[in-house]
Amino acid sequence: MTVPHALLEFFQHEATEYLDRLDQLMADANDQSPDETAFLTHARALRGSATMTRLEGLPELASTIERLATGLRDGELRWDQRLHFAVRGALVELRALVGNAQQWTEAEQRRSRTQSVALAAVAAGYLATSTPAQSPSTRVVPINRFFPEDGMPAILQRSAAPPITIAERFRNDIAAAADGVARESSALAISPAGPSRLALSDGVRRALMGLSDVAESYGAASIATLATRMARSPLEPSRERITVQLFAQLLMNRELTDHELAARVKDTTLAWASERGGEGVNTATAAPIIVPIDTLLYRGHSAVSRARDVRDELRTYWERGSLAEPRAHALFEELSDLLNLAGTT
Repeated sequence: MTVPHALLEFFQHEATEYLDRLDQLMADANDQSPDETAFLTHARALRGSATMTRLEGLPELASTIERLATGLRDGELRWDQRLHFAVRGALVELRALVGNAQQWTEAEQRRSRTQSVALAAVAAGYLATSTPAQSPSTRVVPINRFFPEDGMPAILQRSAAPPITIAERFRNDIAAAADGVARESSALAISPAGPSRLALSDGVRRALMGLSDVAESYGAASIATLATRMARSPLEPSRERITVQLFAQLLMNRELTDHELAARVKDTTLAWASERGGEGVNTATAAPIIVPIDTLLYRGHSAVSRARDVRDELRTYWERGSLAEPRAHALFEELSDLLNLAGTT
């Protein structure tokens, strides 16, 4: 697939900024573990930007760096000088590949994938939570020794109460990705027509593709598919931009159970398909269902709860004396809508 020249130029500029921030974090760490939160934030943004290019091999390397950053944040990796050098080397290689994005060939694809595999192999050796000096110097025992084949109970068992379940991690990661969509779409909603709106539309699309990648990594096909369809839409009609905002806020709503979230995502998918003329819906088996936009997310108690969150965020702007900012205006408008929805059932 041919990637537009303008998109590649924008990607190179954006990716270079993210790489500069990651390099600065590595330099500030001075062979120690970098700031976990900031490192993951910039690594995730870099991966989302690389994904938009659809250059084969490049997103894989960026994703490997993001997974390493996630492991660092979650305490699943221990950090030492060798891993530090490996990450810095991967960032240098990625910077060179970004510079070659305009002339992407099979050589760059192989180079990117080779670096991705190499970095993943190094990181795999750092999964222990203790340093080598603290680890017991005993011989390595094959894992299958702990699962006997004679019918006796296994020595190792899955924890009945893990610190965080896969489902909880999914909700955390999907909400974080949706937050990026919400922020980008809020900026787009209040932007005037012109070149700036086009740039903001690209930002929404990148955030949606990042959301799609996160959802796909957990097997949440319905969320990934809808996010991808939204990213490929013009985003020109105001109703499309509103639906994208509501979709992001839906995924950020922690009050919903998994079952309720799945049902709301299905409703949003049908509503989006009806707005787009039945896109992605098999009309032979299911007629398009038009769902009122105000029923897709907050009503009654949930609207009151969300209104409290908006109020708290507005208080922050007030304390800083920055109520004139565009984001604060958007929050005022949302709060007004929520007050109307709070009276519905």
